[in-house]
Amino acid sequence: MGYVTRFEVMKVFIDKYEVHQVGASYHTEWWIPSEELEELNSNIVGKIEVIGEYR
Repeated sequence: MGYVTRFEVMKVFIDKYEVHQVGASYHTEWWIPSEELEELNSNIVGKIEVIGEYR
């Protein structure tokens, strides 16, 4: 099972990372190193939404 989530992150944090295309032109993501996940979590603004579910 997999999920697609959406959430907002503080610009000052996310601007340190490049956007990567991972399929079609509209499939993009930021690659955050695992050792920086705690910092990412502390920069999330608002709620995390599940927008897709795959079984």
